[in-house]
Amino acid sequence: MIDHPNSLLVHHCLQAATDGDRATLRALWSDDIVWHVKGESPFRGEIKGPDDVLEYLASLGEIGGDSFRTEVEDVLVSDEHAAVLCHTTAQRGDRTLDATYLMIVTIAGRRIREVVTVPIDAERAAAFWAD
Repeated sequence: MIDHPNSLLVHHCLQAATDGDRATLRALWSDDIVWHVKGESPFRGEIKGPDDVLEYLASLGEIGGDSFRTEVEDVLVSDEHAAVLCHTTAQRGDRTLDATYLMIVTIAGRRIREVVTVPIDAERAAAFWAD
């Protein structure tokens, strides 16, 4: 079976994020990328533009430190969208994050234009991210 180009795009983007490869992320994102964060966390809301999205992703790593890990569990794609099921773990003092997130990705022109991140267990995620 041949992988769908958008599956490859999403996996490439997630690997670049894991590696901290900002240049690759910028190349894979549209110039007007919008990232929506759902749930109850200090990050909830809408983040616009590559610079602000990169800052957001960096702040996740700062809070979770070296323990912050996201693993892709499944990716479903079409010509315009992807649904990514991710398992994220992190340690923050005495708090542990062990949560599943759904990322809904909009793709246009073979670049990621929009991402909506939704915690599956919103209460568990909120407890970790709370100040």
